Amino acid sequence: MRNHIDIDYVHSRAIVREIGERLRALLKPEPELPARLKTQIDRLRELERTPSIVPDAEHWNKRRR
Repeated sequence: MRNHIDIDYVHSRAIVREIGERLRALLKPEPELPARLKTQIDRLRELERTPSIVPDAEHWNKRRR
């Protein structure tokens, strides 16, 4: 480091605590989703796992030949 500064343990810990407090204030956990929205997202996830009833492109190409 170009500008080396010696900091004792007490000051070092105070700086670390202050940084931690500021990060906690900035990175608050996101609030819980409303129940209705959560239900809809869960339903979308279920639908993504179910097989599609729409034939894929390969199926259509075979029928045209």
